[in-house]
Amino acid sequence: MRGGLPGVFTALFTAIALFALAGYQVTSETAGERLLGRLAASLVELDRWLPAHREDIDLLARDRPQGSVHLTDMPVDVTLPAFAVVDADERQLRDVIMSIMGNSLWENGTSAFRDPDGNQRSLSVTEPVRWTTMLLDEGAHRFWTAVLALSVLLLLAFAASALIGARSPLTPVAIGAGVSAVLSLAAFLLASAASGVLDSAVDKEIMLIVRDGALIGLRDSLAIGAVAASIIGLLVLSRRNDTVSYPAQEPPDAPFA
Repeated sequence: MRGGLPGVFTALFTAIALFALAGYQVTSETAGERLLGRLAASLVELDRWLPAHREDIDLLARDRPQGSVHLTDMPVDVTLPAFAVVDADERQLRDVIMSIMGNSLWENGTSAFRDPDGNQRSLSVTEPVRWTTMLLDEGAHRFWTAVLALSVLLLLAFAASALIGARSPLTPVAIGAGVSAVLSLAAFLLASAASGVLDSAVDKEIMLIVRDGALIGLRDSLAIGAVAASIIGLLVLSRRNDTVSYPAQEPPDAPFA
């Protein structure tokens, strides 16, 4: 490649790779289940639902200490082992319920949703919950894994091309990380602002999920940008030190003129 095209593509695929890395991290099993659990909890407003049903759940668990407790009125099937309910405080029980719902949504996607009768619930294509779930489930994680691998390979190829052309890929990497950081910061600020003005608990939670995802992308971008900028700075200082000229020493006077 001629000219600065390798540098341009290096910057471009740095930004793409960072975006894919954020998607990979957000949709991982741990993060994806946690975020989807929060989404499911917002559908039923778990913080309000649980105190009203806490005593009934505890009684059912004590009646069958070796069995399980099936919760109704949940957007996802939730079956709790009795031992996890007995003597658990409200916070612990809430975390267990969210974990089970998050796991079900991450593994099964939108097919995990149930209506009040226990049948599979069909979500409209216009429902934000449908798209949020699809963007965070296991299928999305496989997609981002492939995109991340491909974008990193292309990034390395264009960086190598820049080196062959006697150009440093560090500056394009820093530029790409900077672009990614700016876009992530914009998404973070917009999502934060939207979460503060929305009335719906579900819409508010979706914006908070977007905010958290943007924050992960911002951290990744700042980290890579800082590393690239630090290396550039060290190289510049090294070159300056190499070019410092020292005054030539004059030969000593002859002992006898």
